[in-house]
Amino acid sequence: MKTKHNFRNAFGMGQIMAMLLVVLPTLAFIITLMIDYWSVMQEDYKLKLIANQTSTVLDSEKDLRSNTLNATLNTEVGSRLCPKGTTISFSAPADATLRGQVIVTIKYTHNGPYFKNKTLSTQMQTYSYHDQNISITGTCQ
Repeated sequence: MKTKHNFRNAFGMGQIMAMLLVVLPTLAFIITLMIDYWSVMQEDYKLKLIANQTSTVLDSEKDLRSNTLNATLNTEVGSRLCPKGTTISFSAPADATLRGQVIVTIKYTHNGPYFKNKTLSTQMQTYSYHDQNISITGTCQ
């Protein structure tokens, strides 16, 4: 008994469903990974802005060993640039290695679907106009 084959459609419904079963989860993975990567890049950009703003405030301070330095930084820098509504806290100032050196480090831990517990850190090094040295770390938590 001969059967007639109709080859008008290159794929049958089974082949289409099998292809979609492979392609759609792959696309979903790629898109979610790209969105998470984009989120990390935005957070890193915000950390760079915070480091820049903090170093600007420290450059304008005449006494980097002042007791009110952390209060000044919290007022001037604030937490409006911290990712995802977190707040910034600054460590106690430490001495930098060279005279007149200002080192600012800003850290944040990203928790996304693919980049879990990824610590982002940016560091900026400038020089004090008042020949003082300081190293300070800010953490967005």
